[in-house]
Amino acid sequence: MRRALAEWSLALASTALVVGIISWHLRDARPLPESHMVRDPDFAAQLLSGPAPDIEILAKDGSTIRLSDMRGKVVFVNFWATWCPPCRAEMPDLEKLAEAMKFSPFEVLAVSSDASFKEIDAFMGGRETRMTIGLDPTQKWAETYGTERLPETYVIDKKGNLRLRFVNVRPWTDSRIHRYLELLAQDG
Repeated sequence: MRRALAEWSLALASTALVVGIISWHLRDARPLPESHMVRDPDFAAQLLSGPAPDIEILAKDGSTIRLSDMRGKVVFVNFWATWCPPCRAEMPDLEKLAEAMKFSPFEVLAVSSDASFKEIDAFMGGRETRMTIGLDPTQKWAETYGTERLPETYVIDKKGNLRLRFVNVRPWTDSRIHRYLELLAQDG
């Protein structure tokens, strides 16, 4: 009886040890928070990794806007232009996203391929915006990112790493994107 109890206890302890070791090794194998965005046909995102190329674009006041200055925030880099109908169509949703995320470390960086702020000002109609808008008239930064067509959006995490790429208009007011961005914003 004692021997059977000892063997049973040893077997149970061994099983617990093996389960513990496997769990410890698999802790980093959890699905990435963006995995559902890649599988969801509403978003059809492309998974990215590696450091995001820095961006230096012209602000309306003549200063330089740098992506690297936004480190510590989740940044939604959106390449767009006022002459692009899908870009124009998604701007209200990007505004709503920026407004919804205003209490999080989050920024929408709208990189315009327009020639000047004159076109942007006419499109915005004097409305204030929560987005940071800058000019890239030569499309240098869009090309650096491999942008194929406008609009195209990249998610950059707080450490400056690429996470996702979205091509074309997406439902930016969808609660799923908000939850994903809030999760990234909370991540250390």
